[in-house]
Amino acid sequence: MTSDASSSTSTITSGITTSITNTLLLDINALLNDEDISDITLIPENTNETNDPITAVPAIRAILAARSPVFRRMLYGEFRETAQSNNQEENVEVKLDYSGRVLQLLVEFCFTDKLSSLNVGINNNIGGGGSNSSGIDNITLEEKARLLTNLSGAAHYFDIPKLENDIKVQLDAKMLEHPSLACSILDEASRMLSGEELVLIAMERIRARPKAALLHWNNGVPPSGVGRNGAVSPTFASIAAGTNSNNSARNNKNKWDEMGGVISLAPSLLEQVIFDDQSGGASEFTKFVCLQRWVEGCKHEVTLEDVEIPRKRLDTDEITAARTPQRNSRKQIGSHSETTSAAVSTTNDQLNNPAPSPPPSSKSQNELPSLDSQHEKRLAIAKHLAEKLDLSLIPASDLSTTITESKLIPTHDLYQAYRLQALNAERTKSKVFVEGAGLAEVNGTYIQRGVHEGTPMYNKEGVWRDREEVFRIFLCTYSNGNKSWCLSIVPKGKEPGKTTDLDFYECPVSYGKGGGITSGSYGASTENGLGVVPSRGWKLVNYGQPPVPKCSLIAGCLEDA
Repeated sequence: MTSDASSSTSTITSGITTSITNTLLLDINALLNDEDISDITLIPENTNETNDPITAVPAIRAILAARSPVFRRMLYGEFRETAQSNNQEENVEVKLDYSGRVLQLLVEFCFTDKLSSLNVGINNNIGGGGSNSSGIDNITLEEKARLLTNLSGAAHYFDIPKLENDIKVQLDAKMLEHPSLACSILDEASRMLSGEELVLIAMERIRARPKAALLHWNNGVPPSGVGRNGAVSPTFASIAAGTNSNNSARNNKNKWDEMGGVISLAPSLLEQVIFDDQSGGASEFTKFVCLQRWVEGCKHEVTLEDVEIPRKRLDTDEITAARTPQRNSRKQIGSHSETTSAAVSTTNDQLNNPAPSPPPSSKSQNELPSLDSQHEKRLAIAKHLAEKLDLSLIPASDLSTTITESKLIPTHDLYQAYRLQALNAERTKSKVFVEGAGLAEVNGTYIQRGVHEGTPMYNKEGVWRDREEVFRIFLCTYSNGNKSWCLSIVPKGKEPGKTTDLDFYECPVSYGKGGGITSGSYGASTENGLGVVPSRGWKLVNYGQPPVPKCSLIAGCLEDA
C-alpha cells in the first residue's frame, strides 16, 4: 500500500514538473520577436544574400548570454559591443557579419532550441505575435541548404554545439534525399573558417553519387529537358535566356536548376570535384558533360583571376587525414601528422584568404558584368580542364557529336582520339543482358568493354548501397587454378579478381560448355568454356540474393549504347 502511494506521488510530481517545464518553454518562446521586451538588436552587416528582407533582429541579452558563452562575453564582458551604452535599460545595437536570415535563425534557436521556421508551412510566429517576416518559406531548397551551412558557421563561432550538430544532421539528410545539394553545401562551406567537416561530408556524398550530385541524374537518367550529353533542349535554352514563357517547362527547369549541381560550384572547386580520384562512378564522358553544363549555367561571377589561375585546389584528402582518418578507407594514411596538419593549415589559409582580386577596370562599378564576357571566361576555364580528359575512353559516337560540337576540345586532340578509336574499330562490341536476379541492382544490360585474362569484360553502371558503381562480368582464375565467371563490383583502381571485389554471383567455366554465350571479338579460345559467358548455372556468393540470374547475348551492338 505504501509502495502504491509512493508511486502515485512520484507520478503526480513528475506530471507537475513536466507541466511547469512546458509552460516555462512556452513563455520563453512567446518572447521571440517581441520588440516591446527586447533589449538588444542584432544588425546584419553581410548583405550579400539576395532577397533577404531582414535588416534587424530583436532579442533579449540574458537569453543570448545563457545559450552562448561568446554572447555572454560579448554582452556582459569587456568586448567593444557593450561599450556603446552604459545604461543597461537602453536597447543595444550590435552589428554582426552575418545575413539577416542567419541572425534570425540563430536567435530563434536560442529562444526555442529548434528551427521551426525552416519547415515549410510552419509560421515563424512561435508563441508570439506577428507574421513570418523572414521569407524562409519562399526560398529554394538550394538557398535553404546554403542558409543552414552559413548558420552552422555562426553556431560554431558563438559556441552553440547543439545547433551546429543539428544542422550537420539536417544537411546530411538533405544530401541523401537530394544529392545535388552536396555541391551547394560544399561551395558554401569551403568559404567558411569552420567548414572543414561539412566539406568532407559533402565530398563523400558527391563521391558516392557523382552523376546524381553533379548532373541531377537519377540512376543514369537525365532530368526532364536535358539530353544524355548534357545539352539543354531548345525550349529550356530559351527559358534560360528569358525569351520563352512556357510555364510548365520553366517549372521543370527550376526543379533541377535551383537544386545545386555542378553549376553551383565556384571555379576554384571545379577541378577538385569533377576530377576527384576517389569518385569511382564518373566516366570521362560524365566529366566532360559536367564541364559543358558548368559553362552553360554557372551561378558564380567568374573573375580574371579565375581564368589566369584555373586550378586552385581544396585538398580534402589532407583534411581527411588530419581530422577524420576513419572516413577514408581507400587511402593509406601516413604517420607524419605534423606535415599533414601543416597542409591543412595551408589549405584553410588559401580558402579563407584568397588572392586579391585584380585591379578594377575602367568600367563603372555599377555596370553589370557582360554575359558574353562571363561565358568566354567560363569557356576558357573549361577548355583548360578538358585537357585532363582521356578522350580514348569516350565512345566514338560521342566524340563525333557531343564532344566535337562543344568546341571545348582542340582539333588535334580530337584527331588523336579518333585514331585510337579506329585502332579498336574491328572489335565489335557485344552486350550481355542479365535478368531474373534476386538482387535487382545487377539486372540490366552489360556493355563489352575491356579485357581480363584474355577474355572480354562486360560493364554496367548502377547504384549499390547509395553509391554509383560499375558492375562487371569477367573471367577470374582462383589461387587453386579453377576458373569462374564472376558478376561483381571491382573497386576503382583495383584489378578484377582480387579479394577487394564485391562478389554477387559466380559460375564455374564448366557450366559454359555448349550452352553459354561467346564472343570471338578478342580471339579468345572457347575451349573448356574460357571464352563463354554462361547463360545458366550461376550460383549465389557473398552479397547476392536468390534467385540467381540468367544471361543472354545481344551481339554486334554499337559502342555508344
